[in-house]
Amino acid sequence: MGSDRVLMIGLDAADLLLVDRWIEEGHLPNLRRMMESGVSGRLQTSARYLVGSPWPTFFTGVPTEFVGFASHDRIVEPLSHPPEALQEVEREFGRIRMLQEDYGVSDPEYLLGLRDFLLEVTRHSTRASTRFLQKPWDLAIVVLGALHRGGHRLWDRSSASRALSAEEGEAFDRALMDLYIECDSSVGRMIEAAGDATVIVFALHGMMINACRNDFLDAMLARVLGGMDADPPRHSVVRRLGEALPLGLRRGVTQRIPTRLRDRIMTSWATGGTDWSHTEAFTLRADLQGYVRINLIGREAEGIVSGAEYDALCDRLADGLMSFRDADTGDPVVAEVRRPVDVYGRGEREARVPDLVVRWVESTAAAHVALFSEEYGRVERETPGRIPNGRSGNHRTEGFFVARGQGIPEGSRLAEAAHIMDLPPTVLRLLGVSCRDELAGTPIPINGQGPDGSART
Repeated sequence: MGSDRVLMIGLDAADLLLVDRWIEEGHLPNLRRMMESGVSGRLQTSARYLVGSPWPTFFTGVPTEFVGFASHDRIVEPLSHPPEALQEVEREFGRIRMLQEDYGVSDPEYLLGLRDFLLEVTRHSTRASTRFLQKPWDLAIVVLGALHRGGHRLWDRSSASRALSAEEGEAFDRALMDLYIECDSSVGRMIEAAGDATVIVFALHGMMINACRNDFLDAMLARVLGGMDADPPRHSVVRRLGEALPLGLRRGVTQRIPTRLRDRIMTSWATGGTDWSHTEAFTLRADLQGYVRINLIGREAEGIVSGAEYDALCDRLADGLMSFRDADTGDPVVAEVRRPVDVYGRGEREARVPDLVVRWVESTAAAHVALFSEEYGRVERETPGRIPNGRSGNHRTEGFFVARGQGIPEGSRLAEAAHIMDLPPTVLRLLGVSCRDELAGTPIPINGQGPDGSART
């Protein structure tokens, strides 16, 4: 039997470990009530190897190899159907957009200002959402993004460009919790506005210390391809000019230019100095795992690697990248190197994803000065002892959900993790709508029913 209405509240990149801790400490009363009055569980995700893939996987209901892209970045301008709905929001509540993320460590004053901005963004989203929840609806999906940006930049003090004063440190150390408290308040207001609707609060991935070492990857790949004396490709003219600008001026320019132009500049920034006629493999821009693409004939515009050479090259690169360790401690830094096709299987758009994914060891990447390989030598960090992009937090590749409503048992947690692809068919069942065959997931047994709708015992 379907529900009349379902409200889904996404807490983007909220981490279950933090939620559980701050519920226990009494800071998140609305999420506590959700947990006590419904069912909760962990969510497996596609983010273990493709960190940007959970949102495309969620809103299409199919795996990455069939979607063909793995990014949660905005790729179109805001829109609505009917068009006047967006106009109504902007007219009544004003226009507010997430700030473009600055690259590099930041002054503590800026980081605390970011906290204040994210608090206001959350309040703005909540005001608009509760207003629209007064209209007729069957399914409402509201996603709050503050915990995502806040988790990246406010996880710990390594995001700061200088030592914090005692007053700054006290405010900074609770800044991320402030955001969770505000999001918890938003959850409460939206639940109240939704009346007797079934409510699902969810996160498609979480947040933890930043384990990303991608700033080393170009040099690591160059060594594996060319030997101990090889250097990564010379930076493009655009990049050399950009890096000559003071960071504050560079930030101001990137904030003001149109998105499409900025994307073109960043592509030239990353690849403009590459001699493709001598490049067997290259890295892709990524913010957690490392992505490597083979310069394959027939697929890439200037490919030089034949299909017959492909497997052996992938194996050589994987073995070489695995050989690097921290130069001071000898600790490994690469957990594994996998081919996405081996993880996700074959799909009609598999050629659009990386050929190799480097999954880093889940320890902080901030402390490294250099990496070392017995075969390929020492690779120095341009920012020793600091992650250059300024992110102290990065994604934990597991999400969670909490659901409450009519027929859902109270206060239980599923022993086995569901998958984010199970959310769309779960919602369709709650609404009494038949699932399309192409949806890859199965309904989560949140109301005592198995995947086929039969009663569970």
